[in-house]
Amino acid sequence: MSLLVRGGTVVSPAGRRVADVLCEGERIAAVLDPGAEVRADEVIDAAGLLVFPGFIDPHIHPRDPGDTHKEDFAHASRAAAAGGVTTLLVMPNAVPPVTDVASFRRRAEEHGAVAHVDFGLWGLSLGMANIGDLAGLFAEGAVAVKLFWGYALDKESKRLVYNTADRAPEDVIPPASTGEVLEIFQAIAGASGILAAHCEDRDILEVAQRQLGHAPEAYTELKIARPDVAESSSVAVGIELARATGCHFHVCHISSARATHLVRLAQQDGLPVTAETCPHYLLFVAADCAGRDAAMKAYPPVREVADRDALWAGVADGTIASLGSDHAPHTLADKTQAFATAPAGMVAVETMMPLLLDQMKAGRVTAERLCWAASEGTARLYGLYPRKGVIRPGADADLVLVDPDAVWTIRGEELHSVQKHTPLEGTAVHGMPVVTILRGSVVARDREPVGEPGGRLVRRNPEGGS
Repeated sequence: MSLLVRGGTVVSPAGRRVADVLCEGERIAAVLDPGAEVRADEVIDAAGLLVFPGFIDPHIHPRDPGDTHKEDFAHASRAAAAGGVTTLLVMPNAVPPVTDVASFRRRAEEHGAVAHVDFGLWGLSLGMANIGDLAGLFAEGAVAVKLFWGYALDKESKRLVYNTADRAPEDVIPPASTGEVLEIFQAIAGASGILAAHCEDRDILEVAQRQLGHAPEAYTELKIARPDVAESSSVAVGIELARATGCHFHVCHISSARATHLVRLAQQDGLPVTAETCPHYLLFVAADCAGRDAAMKAYPPVREVADRDALWAGVADGTIASLGSDHAPHTLADKTQAFATAPAGMVAVETMMPLLLDQMKAGRVTAERLCWAASEGTARLYGLYPRKGVIRPGADADLVLVDPDAVWTIRGEELHSVQKHTPLEGTAVHGMPVVTILRGSVVARDREPVGEPGGRLVRRNPEGGS
């Protein structure tokens, strides 16, 4: 089958041009001057629309397998398609997590049976317990390995353990020491892989909470209990380990001006250090979250105006290479508990790109820069380029048609995740994905998924492609 997207404004990091995009089968065949005489089985009139390469969300927790009453991959991938995302990179901390080649292959098969968009898989570091499995994960195509730095893990389920005080030592895998983390960096450097980390220093968090005197009971206290120095100190150690080993070190969901500054300096030194941030850190400050409290609870927390501005500056100058939703759903009952006991995380994959397109419409970010951070830059970072992230002949025909003038008021009941609640309830956004195309087939129109599951696994290729 062939598909012609006619007359849209094609966006790349280098600029925009009105063009026709011809897709033959699953690949882009040509980018043509508008009005070119070509035949196609299906023609989509894109006049007045922006045509982006398919957006990539590199940071989702679909809870599948495990807590599928909170979310599952089928729903998460439908939500992604509705929100203009054509490729998902799935975090590894399901139950059981992806920790070796066998679990990678099982997860690829399970997700492939229900995926509405393409997907890649992260691996999980268990410290010394699976350091010998990391090279095999990268050889199998894992996009990166995640280290929940400073966190213990349940020995049986491998779930994160936030409080070890009431757990028997023999029941947990203790947090890796700095020396052990160095060995993990060395192992991943040897496999030419990426080591990504949740960067909050556990010792600093414990001191901050002890000084607060109790578990944080509101957002105003959360930022005290999880200060920015906890993030920046962890990032600083990671940078030095990258310097020592040559390992590519990636900072997940960076939230502070301090940490962004350190990443920028490391890049100026030529070190293999990159970072990602999320819409909630770009759009909000702690004062905005006070009325939403547990609904907006996230680790690290949303911070101050100076932090938000520093993150936008990082997106603008390329210090921040990638944007991710950190989609981590919980039930409404979970999120309406008292703040101190409510879990961190929110429903986010479907609203990520509408929120960022709204910021584009408002002039906070250019279409070209958004194209880089949400598509091409992310594809390059994770070894999926040039198959993903670009509109050019030979690339996968992943396209998102955006109406920059469309308005959508976010309503939880309209979301396609298992959970139908959002801290953004009632928020109006300007600029919407109106058609999502995956490998030449329309998978969503006007925010509604269409068709049967057709997503496939994509594998990291450090040399380019997937």
